[in-house]
Amino acid sequence: MKKKVITLILILTGVILSAITIPYSQTELKTETNHLSEFVRIAPDDSLAIPLQTDVWLWHDTENLFVLWEAEIDENFEKGKFAATDEWADCDCVRIQIITDVKNYYAYMFYSLPFGNQYDCIRKSDMNIDASWNSNYQYENSISDTLWTSSMKIPLKDLRFYGKPPYKWKIILTRYFQKADEYYSLPYGIIDMGKDYFRTAYDITINEKLSKNKNYRITPYFIKKYDLMEETDSFDPENIGLDFSYNPTSATKAKISLNPDFSDIPMDSEYDNFNVRYAPSYEENRFFFIEDLDVFGVSSNLFYSRHIMQPQYAVKLTGNSEHFSYGFLSAMDKEVSEDNEILNSDDFYNMLAFKPKWEDLSIQMTLLNRMNKDYHNEILIINPCWEFLKNQSVWSEINFSLKDEPDIERKKGYSVSGGYNGKKGDFNWSTSVFNRSKDYTADMGLVYITDFTALNAYISQCSDPNGKIIKGYGSNIWLNKSFTNDEKELLEQGGGVNFWANSPHKINFSINGNIGQESYEDSVYTWDNLYANLSIWNISWLSAWINYSTGHSLVYNLFEIFKKDYISLGFSGDIGNNFSYNVSAQRQRYFGFPTDCEMDDVYWIGNADLTINFSNKLSLKNGLRYNNYESDNQIAYLGFFSNLRYEFKDNCNLYLGYKTAQDEIEQEFITDYKQAYMKVSYTF
Repeated sequence: MKKKVITLILILTGVILSAITIPYSQTELKTETNHLSEFVRIAPDDSLAIPLQTDVWLWHDTENLFVLWEAEIDENFEKGKFAATDEWADCDCVRIQIITDVKNYYAYMFYSLPFGNQYDCIRKSDMNIDASWNSNYQYENSISDTLWTSSMKIPLKDLRFYGKPPYKWKIILTRYFQKADEYYSLPYGIIDMGKDYFRTAYDITINEKLSKNKNYRITPYFIKKYDLMEETDSFDPENIGLDFSYNPTSATKAKISLNPDFSDIPMDSEYDNFNVRYAPSYEENRFFFIEDLDVFGVSSNLFYSRHIMQPQYAVKLTGNSEHFSYGFLSAMDKEVSEDNEILNSDDFYNMLAFKPKWEDLSIQMTLLNRMNKDYHNEILIINPCWEFLKNQSVWSEINFSLKDEPDIERKKGYSVSGGYNGKKGDFNWSTSVFNRSKDYTADMGLVYITDFTALNAYISQCSDPNGKIIKGYGSNIWLNKSFTNDEKELLEQGGGVNFWANSPHKINFSINGNIGQESYEDSVYTWDNLYANLSIWNISWLSAWINYSTGHSLVYNLFEIFKKDYISLGFSGDIGNNFSYNVSAQRQRYFGFPTDCEMDDVYWIGNADLTINFSNKLSLKNGLRYNNYESDNQIAYLGFFSNLRYEFKDNCNLYLGYKTAQDEIEQEFITDYKQAYMKVSYTF
């Protein structure tokens, strides 16, 4: 009770007192009027004062926001390591979050780390971090035995804002002590507060009119590939590409990518996809499709960007204003054919989004389109969300689909869902209902089942006692059920419970159990699963985890339930200032397979990555991918990549790389491909 009273007082006094005017100055300015220092501990959440003095001063020159940190340090100060842009390093750090649009509930985040690593990102409304967003911010460090001074320069043109002066923004300042695993914030605010995290941030005012510089970036690139199997290279127009971005206003951004290339993207990690009902999906890792604000409001179920295999071009326009946001994306894929058979069509993919917003209500409206000659598929999405009480909201999503293709009757369908989300104290909960018609079609996304209704419920609890043995703990319970619309036949139902706990010594334990039923090929199968995990990360050069799972699972190719288990373990860490590694392995095992089923019942999956950062500008990433799942005459798969990156000038890079993949067939490794490449990009 005492903790809740203190928290309430901090919030109320913060709302009243947390406001300063950011002064204009072209030189360093340290006065009491632009000074902040009252940090309190938020993790553990007890609001204790920061033990080492931390002072911050802010000013601007109409083009940049300047943030000067002076932070006392002691023998526990962790410097971390060298790292490439947006590659995280475990170390002490300070950061500022800037909220230019509180109605849209997002914040720009800028970190300062002891080794000068560049790490900027966006905190989204769901509190997740989008590290793919980048700016041109800079900072300089000076570190003595007792004091860490960091001077940050943040270009205002990289932020989206609107209106005329005075500009009413908000900020959140944070300092992190890595060895103690403690966060201190100004003002008080924890992410469990939901949208209140943004609302109760520290108010700042800029009275001067900010410069509206035309912010553009042109990045041509050249790539040269060499096939080491055929011993051939090539040069054609596809070896040249161009990225162009332009901010016509402080709230609008346009991007064009011609013949985008993704040779420097690492190989996808191996994971267990050998007994799946639907085609496996992979996370998007191509910069163009993940960078920038998420104004489209769609998941991979509706827009799976990896359907676009080799885009010839891609265009994106996004904008933001006080009362609405909008976006447009268009991409054209390349046609790939073999022996007069089209393997990948040159389809157009388009998205158009508009989102009006108010204090407690927003309505996401998005139109998706995929088309080619004599073929098109559209989906119209209307998704209102209303926070009718503090931390209590209701939402719905209505989708209409239309598909036309030659010699097939036009298909019209719909998908309707709605739900309620709530939070009070340490508890979060949600309920939802979902209905999809038989003719619903989403060729841009990942839709495998139609003509069904689903019900879902979820509740979670999280507490931070900050004891000597238990630092924090929590639990979750979930239930779901789906059935066909006409016959009301069961498709799937299940439920589960989870418990987890952290110790002050950076040890985590979790356990969960699941049970359910699944309909497959006109039969219903009952499955169950018990999972336990133990992880430890209190040593910088050695973090480790191990988990074990056992239960009964449906094997789709055999139409039967089998007992199975798997054990997986992994190690990761930083060795000195330059080396980091991550190694994981998993053994999957089934019991009782028929001897003549020609399916592998025991196999291993492994991934290993080694990164060498010679500096923040020069790095070498290496990866190994492996599985020994036996299928037909294939016994194992082995993949390897190595990518060297050298940033010889700000935002100008040289890449050298090598990739190869091999399949073990009849006791002999056969190379699928072996390729080397060089890529040079130069930004103006």
